[in-house]
Amino acid sequence: MRIFVTGGSGFVGRNIIPALIKEGYAVFALARSASSKEKVESLGATAVEGDLTALGNTIMETLRACDYVLHSAAYMDFTYDPQPYYKLNVEATKNLLGLAQEAGIKRFIYISAAPVIPGSPIHNLTEKQAQPHLPRDLYPKTKALAERAVLNANSKNFQTISLRPPAIWGPNNHHYQDLLATVKEGKWRWIGGGNHVLSTIHVLNLANAILAAIKSSKGGEAYFVTDGDRRSVRETFTAILQAEGLDPGNKVLPRGLAIIVAHIVGGAWKILGLKSRPPVAPLMIRLMGTEFSVSDQKARQELQYRNAISFKEGIAAMTTN
Repeated sequence: MRIFVTGGSGFVGRNIIPALIKEGYAVFALARSASSKEKVESLGATAVEGDLTALGNTIMETLRACDYVLHSAAYMDFTYDPQPYYKLNVEATKNLLGLAQEAGIKRFIYISAAPVIPGSPIHNLTEKQAQPHLPRDLYPKTKALAERAVLNANSKNFQTISLRPPAIWGPNNHHYQDLLATVKEGKWRWIGGGNHVLSTIHVLNLANAILAAIKSSKGGEAYFVTDGDRRSVRETFTAILQAEGLDPGNKVLPRGLAIIVAHIVGGAWKILGLKSRPPVAPLMIRLMGTEFSVSDQKARQELQYRNAISFKEGIAAMTTN
């Protein structure tokens, strides 16, 4: 069983590749740079040199030799420059889909994101309850557009599945570097008190969801995948930060004030055409300052998805590391 993986050198990929290999899959991982090549090879994958935004003959040859595709690469940021979001998240996904279909790939697994659903707050939402329109912010909007392309490409001979993880956590997560720096500088604030629920998924649980999706006979469906419990933002990030040896404190920023500041800053960034990351953005408030909880019962019933690790076990593993 051979699988082609994008995003293999990232946080998700570094945890997914070993899980795939353990299950007996031969992994071929796209590597854009020498450092990416070194990372995926150290995990036991065969590196395939290339760029997701310029897929060439080498990629096509690899796809023809594979049975599955796992597409986890994405551009994720809070900046206001639309170009990289559309180029990597939408255009590259459509191009990879076309090549995979032409190469005879059996199943195409797409790592989407829970925020592709619009609205706020979100309370234990199911896939059927989600509104059909697109979210406003660039990252979830472009991920939603790519997800639609993936699901629309589903057919009897080319089955596609989209997994929608919420906040992904686990050891050595480089996405949390800004969070850690904010806490170290004493600038951390709990938006709205931090007592609202935020769905999460440990990266090893996401690996289990991916394995379940590959083995399933389902196609053309999107699935929320989570840790399966309900925890507040404060409970989750206090535990993660304490595992890193940090104390987030108890300072609070009123949610209403945070929303006003985020929209003022965002408006200024758009007017001035700034491409840097703003200190605060509306998407940050949507994900960290308002309840965002989804139900993964569909994945557990239809894909037979099960946890690999509990929240308590995941925190304990981070502490020992």
